[in-house]
Amino acid sequence: MVWPVAVWFVVCCGSARLAAAGDRGAAVRKHDGPYNVLFLMTDELHYRALSAMGNRCISTPNIDRLGRDGAWFQNATCVTPYCSPSRASIITALYPHTHGILSNVGDGKRGQMPLSPNQFPNTETILHRQGYATEHRGKWHLSGTRDFAAGNTGDFACYEPWNYLGKTDEEYKKFLDERLPAGQFAGHPAPGNYLGRPVQMIPAMEKAYRAIQSDRQGYWAYIAIVGRSAIPPALLPETRITDEALRLLEKHARERFMITVSWSPPHDLWVIPEPYYSMVDRRKLELRGHRDPSDWCTAGFSQRLGDLAGEEGLREFVAVYYGMVKYIDDQVGRILGKLDELGLAQNTLVIFTSDHGDMLGAHGCIGKCTDGYSDDLVRIPLLMRLPGAIKAGTVVRQPVSQVDLMPTILDYVGQPAPAHIHGQSARPLVEGRGVPWRDYAFCQRANESRMLRTEQYKYVLVRGGKRAALYDLRRDPDENYDLAGKPEQADVARQMYRRLLEVMAKDGDPLRGKFLDRPLP
Repeated sequence: MVWPVAVWFVVCCGSARLAAAGDRGAAVRKHDGPYNVLFLMTDELHYRALSAMGNRCISTPNIDRLGRDGAWFQNATCVTPYCSPSRASIITALYPHTHGILSNVGDGKRGQMPLSPNQFPNTETILHRQGYATEHRGKWHLSGTRDFAAGNTGDFACYEPWNYLGKTDEEYKKFLDERLPAGQFAGHPAPGNYLGRPVQMIPAMEKAYRAIQSDRQGYWAYIAIVGRSAIPPALLPETRITDEALRLLEKHARERFMITVSWSPPHDLWVIPEPYYSMVDRRKLELRGHRDPSDWCTAGFSQRLGDLAGEEGLREFVAVYYGMVKYIDDQVGRILGKLDELGLAQNTLVIFTSDHGDMLGAHGCIGKCTDGYSDDLVRIPLLMRLPGAIKAGTVVRQPVSQVDLMPTILDYVGQPAPAHIHGQSARPLVEGRGVPWRDYAFCQRANESRMLRTEQYKYVLVRGGKRAALYDLRRDPDENYDLAGKPEQADVARQMYRRLLEVMAKDGDPLRGKFLDRPLP
C-alpha cells in the first residue's frame, strides 16, 4: 500500500498528537522565554538497568529516547550511595561533608536532621525567586517528617506542601480503600503486604522474609517483601504522581517552570503487579560478580538477605526490579507525551537520573550495600535533552557528579551559579568545548569512609586507615578482586591514597586529617 504523504507523516512522526493540542499548543510553542526545566528521577536505579545500556530483559524506550535525542553521560556518579545525602547534593551542588546531610533524614531523634531550606542556595529556590513556577511531586527525603517515602516538601517555600501519596497520606489511603478495599483480601495467605494489600511471594523469598523476621534484624524484614502486588498499576502511588505531573505541565504551560517528578521505584519494597511482574524470564537473568564472604565492601544486610534468598530468590528479586523499571519507563513516556502534546518539548530541558544504584544481585546482594562503593551502587544513569541546544546522540565520557547538576541547570536557563560550590556546569562537555575538568569521581559515606574512582582504578579508605580496598576497573569491571595489600600493587595504592588526600583537601573535607592516620601503603 502507498500512503499519501500527509498520512505517512502523521503515523510516523506523531503529528496527530500535536494537532490534538489545538490552538493552545500552538500558542505555547510561540513562548520566547528562558528554558523550562523538567527534572525526572527515580530512587536506586542501576545504570545498567536501561535497555540502551545493554539490558535485554526489558525495553525502556522512553528513558532511552532522552539519550538518543539528547546527551547520555557515560560516567555519572552519586556522592553517597544513600538517598538523602545524594538528594541534598543534587540541589545544593555541595558534597555531604559541607551541606551536612550525611545519612538518611529522619526526625532528628532516630536519624539525620533535615536540610534547612535557608542554609544553602538550592536550584529550586533560586529559580523560584526568578519567577519560575516550582513544583515537586513524589519522593523528597530531605524534610524532618516521617511520612510515606520520607517527607513533605512544605519546609521549602518554593514548594506547596505535598507528601509522596498526595497532599496527605490519608487522601491516597481513602482513594485506595474506595477502589480496592483491603477487606476483600481478608484471610489471604501471603505473609507480606504493601499499602495494606497482599504481596504474593515465591517460597524462596518467603523463607528469607520469615528468617529475618524472627531474628535480631527483624526490623528490616519488610525489605525482604519481594513479589507480586495486588494493587493494579492504575492505582499505584507512582501513577498518581505522574497524573499530578501531567496536571502541573498543563497548569504551567504558559509560564516558566521547574517541575521535579521523583518516583520511589525501583527502591524497596520490591513489589510490582501484573503485567510487569511476569515480563522477565527468571532463567535468562545474568547475576554478576562472585560471592566473596571476606569482602567487607559487600558485607552486611544486603548480602545476608541474598544468602537467605539463594539463587532462586536473587533471580526473583532482579526480575521484579526490572518490572519496576519498566513501569517507571511507562510513566516517563506519559510525561514526554504530554510535553509533545503541549508543544513544550522544544523549550524544556529534561533531565533523567537517580539518587544512587542497587547491587541488583551482584556478589549475591539484594538492595543497597551499606558499606561498599561498588559501581553497581555508585554509578547512576544521567540523560539530558534540550532540542536545538543539545545535539542528539551526544555522549559525555568525562566523570560527572551530582554536584554538577545545579550549575548545569542554571547555566542552561541563564542564571549564575552560586559561589563556593563543589560542582561546575557540564554544559561545555555537552557542547564539546575543551574546559578543565576533573578526571575522577569522589564519593563518601558519612564520617567513615571515602572513595576515589579514576578511569582505571577505584580506591576506598576507611577512617583511621582501618581498611582499604583497591580495584582495577579495566581488568576487573565487576570488582571481584580487591588488590589492596598486594605487594605488586603497592605503588598504585600509594598514588591513589595521595590523590584521595589531595581531593579531600581541595574540596575542604574536614575528615582529611583523620585519613592521614593511615601510614602510606
